[in-house]
Amino acid sequence: MNVYSQKGKRDIDSVENLIKTLTDKDRILSERAGLVSQYYLAGEKAKSEKLYKEVLKEAAQSSSQIGLGALYHARGNLFYYESNLDSALHYYEKALAIRKKIKDNVGILRSTGNIGSIYYLLRDYKKALIYYEEGLKKEVDLNYKEGTNISIANLGSIYYSLKMYDKALYYYRKAKTSYANEPERLILVYSGISNVYKDLNKLDSAFFYVFKAKDMSESIGDERSFAYSLNDIGMLFSREGKFAEARSYLKPALEHCNNFGDKRLEVSILGNLAVVDMEDGRMDSALVYIEKLTALQDHLNIENNREDLSKLFAEFYYHKKDYEKVWYYMDVYNRYKDSIYNLETTAQINEMQEKFETDKKEKENQLLLVENKGQKATQNYLLIILAIALIGIIGATMAYKKIRSANHLLAEQKELVEEKQKEILDSIHYAKRIQFALLASDNLLATHLKEHFVLFKPKDVVSGDFYWATPTPTGFVYITADCTGHGVPGAFMSLLNISKLSQIINENKIDRPDLVLNGVRSEIISVLNPKGSKEESKDGMDAVLCKINYKEKKLEYAAANNSFYIVRNNALLTCKADKMPVGKGHDDTSSFTYNEIALQKGDTIYTFTDGFADQFGGIKGKKYKYKQLEEFLLSINKEPMEMQKQKLNDSFESWKGKLEQIDDVCIIGVRV
Repeated sequence: MNVYSQKGKRDIDSVENLIKTLTDKDRILSERAGLVSQYYLAGEKAKSEKLYKEVLKEAAQSSSQIGLGALYHARGNLFYYESNLDSALHYYEKALAIRKKIKDNVGILRSTGNIGSIYYLLRDYKKALIYYEEGLKKEVDLNYKEGTNISIANLGSIYYSLKMYDKALYYYRKAKTSYANEPERLILVYSGISNVYKDLNKLDSAFFYVFKAKDMSESIGDERSFAYSLNDIGMLFSREGKFAEARSYLKPALEHCNNFGDKRLEVSILGNLAVVDMEDGRMDSALVYIEKLTALQDHLNIENNREDLSKLFAEFYYHKKDYEKVWYYMDVYNRYKDSIYNLETTAQINEMQEKFETDKKEKENQLLLVENKGQKATQNYLLIILAIALIGIIGATMAYKKIRSANHLLAEQKELVEEKQKEILDSIHYAKRIQFALLASDNLLATHLKEHFVLFKPKDVVSGDFYWATPTPTGFVYITADCTGHGVPGAFMSLLNISKLSQIINENKIDRPDLVLNGVRSEIISVLNPKGSKEESKDGMDAVLCKINYKEKKLEYAAANNSFYIVRNNALLTCKADKMPVGKGHDDTSSFTYNEIALQKGDTIYTFTDGFADQFGGIKGKKYKYKQLEEFLLSINKEPMEMQKQKLNDSFESWKGKLEQIDDVCIIGVRV
């Protein structure tokens, strides 16, 4: 059941019919910009992207700032839907700057509200409140009904997140009254009230409001809100110990979520399914959900999930009676929690809120006073304003004539640079989606590598490091690789190398590691050094190619420049690499060495690129170095794989400090 599609189709048809009746160019562009978001939500992503480019070109040609502001706002929406919060914030801020410049008051309210929502998701509640309250003040200035554009339910959500339930209910109830005839907003309000009552353990009231949200979202065909409601209902049944009922709502919620790709909701549902299975004693199933949501969250980097995830891990290991790990994850949980709920932050927010309420009342009183002054006072004010304006116009006109020509040229150049920069950034982000789609998927690795982790930290948006894998008849092959360069050039090389690996292994049916690297090297040299080329290209990759045969308990490998480690019985074994790259080099006709190692139960294989060890940092700003990496791996190798990943990441970030990351980082750990 796709309850959203029918509603989305009706909305799109309505806007398209409206556009046909319009003659104002700015209004047409603004409405078409809105369709960019609506096409995306209706699942027509290609159509959305095409329309974005068309409207962008038309807005630039006609110098329509209204159209451009609406378009940047719509572009921010697309990144928001994809949980790319940094890019969403970038475009919302661009839209807000334009809208403030041209005094597009409604547009200002919309951009302000969305920026506040981004900071809310990032748990920067002070900034979120600043933007929400700026919007609410703007409504008072324009004499709008409170909450017309900036939902007062947003304030309820912030106070709910801060566990200040009385204030949360205060704003939710105000919102319920204000939005009595707006079902889309009422759904969010009902969900918010339900969450408050859930935390207060008043489950009857919580069920009452969440079912109101579910029924209303279903009646208006809002699949996104419908899925959120199913998720909330599932967790309420879990609180009552009714685990079968909980799953009967959570699993359909996940199916609906997959229809529109809300990654934040997916993280929440997976976490809730893990909680339900833990409480029901189904620990193996719970671990599957935990691993899925951990991998998903690493890509999202949304802070308010990290606290919940740490708590979830602590609960999981509590059920497993592994109290050392319980302590570790509770420590992480408390660090995140304390950063949000400290008294200083709460006091500052209360102070801001009280100031806002005072300013708002003063503004309302001023408006009433002005309305009662009478016609004569109004005429006097108008005369004064006109006089001041006349003086300003005379002075401005004289200056304007001198700088008009120069400013016109600068504006054109600035707009051109901004558009070119945006096109480049859009292309790079699109390249990132392509590159990540070609990496070894979480499901593939989880299926063939029972216990493992992947720590992958590109220096830039796209990466020269990559990891790739494929099953073969004689074992599971995976590669950890570092291509020449990083960023866009490195990403090009990674895509080329992945295509050649797939060709050699899957098409040519060659899976012995040394022969695979020989074949890829030959293909890379041939592609980058065609006959007749004047310059010799030495681009390629350093890599470790492993094949694990679980039945025979052996590891076959070939390595180009990058050695790797096996930790066995708390001792570290170094697996040496050939001193040559997979590409043009001083000895590119020699075969890579075939190596075979008998594996033992409990062995942990660590393959990696050089980015981690080469990172500058620490007190003296020196390299991390391989010796320190070896010692650190020995110190953590008995930990669960996901904890090892977290500790490696923490060690890297702590070492790097405020210094720039100098290279891509990729480490893969596999426990036999």
